[in-house]
Amino acid sequence: MRKMVVECRLSDFIRSFYNDHFFNVVKSVELVRLIKLDIKEGTKLGIAKFICNPGYSSKDIIFPPGGDVLAVFQESGVESILLFRGTAPPSYRHLSNLFVQDIIWTTPTLFSQERIIYSVIGDEKALKHMLRLTKIFLGKIEDISYEKATFSPYDLVQTLTKKQQEVLMLAKKQGYYQNPRKTTMEDISRLSGLSKATVAEHLRKAENQIINSVLAGYS
Repeated sequence: MRKMVVECRLSDFIRSFYNDHFFNVVKSVELVRLIKLDIKEGTKLGIAKFICNPGYSSKDIIFPPGGDVLAVFQESGVESILLFRGTAPPSYRHLSNLFVQDIIWTTPTLFSQERIIYSVIGDEKALKHMLRLTKIFLGKIEDISYEKATFSPYDLVQTLTKKQQEVLMLAKKQGYYQNPRKTTMEDISRLSGLSKATVAEHLRKAENQIINSVLAGYS
């Protein structure tokens, strides 16, 4: 697996998500940390650095429908660190299936009215798929670079489905991964309301995905 950083001109399609006032106020947005991403549901939660144009502040930002600020962590002049939440418009949500790949979204990721830079981690097949989608939806590619993949716990969790995350977190909370174990598969099944076979399958796939990511490049 490799990390790919792509820079491209922002397409009219992506620009259409934002009103004109947004870019009159906002000069650039840089992702600091992606906390949660559910591509199928079209939702994301993250921390970002917003830099406004002179004369504006975060209070002047009018977000697209489905987007809002949950907290302001820091604000100094035109620069703000915000906890934000975003939801894709229902009319575009059907496109999310195109992006459901074994991809980890990471930093640096930033955009302005003119360009977008995004970073993802994946295998060669997934990265090539992302480049095809970029040309179709995001805009004209101006630069591509590759780096050795490095992972954080947040990145690894992003590769799991929502249900895999829920079952894995429940198992950890109940002490399934302690030695000796504090709970059983049957207990997790009862607490989650899922069958034992379904719990086992979710855990197996989650563990396999995390191990493959951590040991990427090792034979």
